[in-house]
Amino acid sequence: MDKEFNPALQFDAFTAGIEEGGLRSSSSITIIVCYILANCQEKITAQNIIDALVDGKIANYFEISNAISKMTKKGYIIENEDSTLSITADCRFLVDIVENDLPITIREKSIELVRKLAAVEINKKENKVTIDKNDKGYSVTLHVSDIDSDFMVLTLNVPTEAQAVVRKEKFQQSPAEVYQNLMNSIF
Repeated sequence: MDKEFNPALQFDAFTAGIEEGGLRSSSSITIIVCYILANCQEKITAQNIIDALVDGKIANYFEISNAISKMTKKGYIIENEDSTLSITADCRFLVDIVENDLPITIREKSIELVRKLAAVEINKKENKVTIDKNDKGYSVTLHVSDIDSDFMVLTLNVPTEAQAVVRKEKFQQSPAEVYQNLMNSIF
């Protein structure tokens, strides 16, 4: 019996670091990159996509990087001055044709992971955190900002640098939530 050849089923990608059900073909990885860019409203960098797909164990780091590079060189993806990525009409057309070839769980998980990483990156840019060593340990100063000014500055003192870094990372994940919880507690 002669089997039909389907290039989408070729498992030609590196699979190191991906989970069962992850993307194992170069074409699928290229499609997911375009799919993410076509379906996320947030400003997304190549690093956001790479980190999300690697952290989610969806695709291999080198395969994702290669897909982004190839799509940029071919003119399907545009890297903007602020390092964010945009898609062209050709990339959107590709997504419209083949997006259903990707499992829905992979599509949903990818979008969710990229959005979370993009939000954290924006939070880091917009809400400054400084860690300073002092005679009793470390001071962590958290700035909740709105456009060009701080509307809350909070300084925490912790005994170790590791604790200071944990506070910084927790704050940068969701500064609005920290602010809201603090305001609810005070008022």
